[in-house]
Amino acid sequence: MNRGQKRQHNPSPGGASRSRCTTTAPVLLLASLCLLVVPVLNVQVGLAQAPPSEVKQTEGATSRFRVERTTVAGGGELLTIWARVVSESETPALSDGSEVFTPAQFDEIPLLTVLRDTLGDANRDNDILREVWVHTYVRPKLVQRAAALIPFLYKGMRVEPRTALTGSPRAIINLSETEQPVWQRLFISGVTNAALGHPLVKASVHNYQRNISDYRKSNVMRALTILSVYASQLESDSPLSEAELVQMKSELGLAEKTFGGLVERIHLRSFHEKEAAELSDTRGHNWELLRQQAEASGLYFEPLSLSEQTVTHALIWFPAETPPNNTLRTDRPFEGRFLNIKNPWRDQRLARWQGYAETKYFDSENRLLSDANAFEQDDGQNRRAVKMIPLALYGLDFKKIPALLIDFRNPANPRRRELSGRLINDITRDVLSLSKFGNVYYFLGRSAFDLVTSRRGIDVNQPSRLRSAAELRLFLSFNANISNGLRAELNKGLENLSVNPLENGSKAEREIALAQYRALQAYASRPDGLPAQLQRQRESEAAKFMHHGWDGKLMRLANVLTLGRYTHREKLTPELWQRLDKERQLAYHIRFLREVARSSPVVEVAWDLEKVLPSLRYVAENGTGKDKAAAKAMGSIFSRTEDVQARDLCLLALKRIGNKEARGEMSRIYEDANVPDHWRAACAEYLRIEQPQQSKTVEVSVGSQLNLSQRP
Repeated sequence: MNRGQKRQHNPSPGGASRSRCTTTAPVLLLASLCLLVVPVLNVQVGLAQAPPSEVKQTEGATSRFRVERTTVAGGGELLTIWARVVSESETPALSDGSEVFTPAQFDEIPLLTVLRDTLGDANRDNDILREVWVHTYVRPKLVQRAAALIPFLYKGMRVEPRTALTGSPRAIINLSETEQPVWQRLFISGVTNAALGHPLVKASVHNYQRNISDYRKSNVMRALTILSVYASQLESDSPLSEAELVQMKSELGLAEKTFGGLVERIHLRSFHEKEAAELSDTRGHNWELLRQQAEASGLYFEPLSLSEQTVTHALIWFPAETPPNNTLRTDRPFEGRFLNIKNPWRDQRLARWQGYAETKYFDSENRLLSDANAFEQDDGQNRRAVKMIPLALYGLDFKKIPALLIDFRNPANPRRRELSGRLINDITRDVLSLSKFGNVYYFLGRSAFDLVTSRRGIDVNQPSRLRSAAELRLFLSFNANISNGLRAELNKGLENLSVNPLENGSKAEREIALAQYRALQAYASRPDGLPAQLQRQRESEAAKFMHHGWDGKLMRLANVLTLGRYTHREKLTPELWQRLDKERQLAYHIRFLREVARSSPVVEVAWDLEKVLPSLRYVAENGTGKDKAAAKAMGSIFSRTEDVQARDLCLLALKRIGNKEARGEMSRIYEDANVPDHWRAACAEYLRIEQPQQSKTVEVSVGSQLNLSQRP
């Protein structure tokens, strides 16, 4: 908790510069379906954004994480991210209800593990990442699966989770196989919709699929948060490189999109940068919006940060300064437009509040003092203590307005907002069998509802709540500056927000993580465990470049239709092992050169040529005719550099590739009058076309170096 960042602001009608227009419009058609009236606010705001980096974390970050490396027989390694988290030990309370200050105690738990396939050598160019395990992601028990099938059961269950004992724990994603799950999901969805006819059966299956998807999605969000916080504190000697972290975060972010698994690796970095920029802008906007609304209402705004660069949540506090007659000041204005809570100045429960509260100290200018010691060491003049009551906690990831996660006075408030849109979908789809494409009246009503709620920022069924809840669980584990009492209240609020029977709860997650980690280590040490699985994955990988055309397509189709039961594999002989090594290195260098070609008009400006030349040389020596993208990258780099050696290698690579795209790039170079004559002449000689006019009487100076006279 960044205590030095919080200030008191008295309500000032003209203090904030913003325009706003409020309109209330009940959506009658959808309200009649589920007897629910949703207040709709048409809001237009223009706010100055304050950078979240203003909020600093006081806890030392350098010792928060460590990465454990475990060797896997056959050429692999497990990289496990461990974190120091706040212990769950109880803090004794005094007779007045306040807590005794005790130094924070820390435990260490495993958060996430990734399998790196190294082929048993020290060359990083042929390494690929495979499975990622989030150690809180476990296979549900039978009772949880049964509860997930019950339509309209929006309630979490607390049962002892099922952890792996002999087999492998459940991986959240396979980074080397992102395409097949896309087609499998589409196949299952199509078969399910075509086969189900009875409304009750359809509702059960759809409810089960959504619960499974939401459970996986919450753990994906947890993994993204772990990797983001770890990346913000990345050190030079980290076993995980920056490129690997970008790949993991991008693949996890794309995993929940319909066709996200089909995105090429070359586009992952741009996707990651775009998503990070949008999320930062969203958090900054919501940070400022929530702060202004709170301060205009005489409340206290406190941002909560997972790291120095990441502000993910915010708390709103109420100053319990009641007049002598123990009544509240009902004349105080309340800007509740985006807060979505009841007016605290008219709530008499706060005057008799018996729940959690904190005492904070302010100076004469309403500046928050760092702690009680600063108050006691001062002379005490014009200093005051204020009892602060937490009102609500918000997530800052929603694109329009902050999402209400916890209402300390009304725990059911966020839950109703979470379930409102879900209930509408379940009734219309599974009970009334209405579709946007089969009923014109429903199409018009639903389109209007979606337009207002999604584009105007209505706090109804926000998809960001899963991310915010995952981030909040990690924040409560990492941050040692909040009291145990507040931590308990926030955990209780998360439990009330849970609507998925497959969720296991915050208290069980630490035991689950340790059990899953031990099971994974045991599985990795068995010869018939992870080493055998890794070998099968390599054989499947080798089959992809051994079978092209219709053979490969039919094999992939059979894999989809059998839901992954059938996978064609090639036995790894020493020759095939060498080819696998070569194919991986070639893919790595081509991917790097495509990134170079896309990044800057001049290669030397953005890249160190000492890193680019080895990749050019490798493609020039090992390129193949199937590398269409590589040919375009070679031609682009040739046009974007003035380095003689780099240009020579680009032409050699184009000659080595020799496909239609490569000849097209060489034709373009030949026709470019700005290219020096000896390179144009070399292209003409290879293409067997007429030499450039200027070069008919000129000796080709680099002919012996390029050796382009013979076509493959």
